[in-house]
Amino acid sequence: MPADNYSKGIQTIERVIIQGMSKIGRHVTAANFTWNHGRVAVVIDMTDVEIRIGLRAVVGIFSMEEIEDAASLVSRPETLRTVQRIVDEAGRLPR
Repeated sequence: MPADNYSKGIQTIERVIIQGMSKIGRHVTAANFTWNHGRVAVVIDMTDVEIRIGLRAVVGIFSMEEIEDAASLVSRPETLRTVQRIVDEAGRLPR
């Protein structure tokens, strides 16, 4: 079950970032993201979630607990802060 919550959490975090980017008029999809360096559903202590905009990228680091807690909803304050920072920084990158 932890690997399932981990995968769901990553997907939920991606969706929240995509929604945040949409609100500022920037279109991104799941294809803009890389995480866990291509390893799928491998539960590790810290995961880098990278969103690529053109040749540049913004990285957010999330703990395993943050990701698993986000399986259905992103609600932890530290997770929300990281998501907002990613949206803010990615929104400033040139298209």
